[in-house]
Amino acid sequence: MEKQYKDIVQFAIDREQDAYNFYIEAKKSATTSNAVTFFNQLAQQELIHKQKLEGMKLSQEVMMDLSVLTINDYTVQESFSPDMQYHMEYQQILLLAIKRETMSEKLYTDMRRIVKEPEQQKIFDRLIKEEHSHRDSLQMEYDAFVLTED
Repeated sequence: MEKQYKDIVQFAIDREQDAYNFYIEAKKSATTSNAVTFFNQLAQQELIHKQKLEGMKLSQEVMMDLSVLTINDYTVQESFSPDMQYHMEYQQILLLAIKRETMSEKLYTDMRRIVKEPEQQKIFDRLIKEEHSHRDSLQMEYDAFVLTED
């Protein structure tokens, strides 16, 4: 059971690192200086999320409860790598980012439902709120890009 817990928490930590890498690469496809700044801000926020997760101390009971989560429920089938940035349109990058943020929000919502300690709940509440905000910001960028594209 403990290994399964560590797997899901490590998955969340790795996911935040991956999100950081994603936004660093995505900014290379940004169409404006504002978009570059936007992706930089998202990247930095993902590192903060990673640090929050790394600093969490969860009880044995919570560890066992988290083992019911399945990593496959929180993955996005599409991937992004540095060499793909030249093959993906900016619009596609934004759509992929929206999907990734949605999955992160779902993961933290499910983890939040399991933890019982108020301090842990606050951490997950914050992560959920921030991932939701990321998704909304990406959606606004997507809408602005699509609506202004010739």
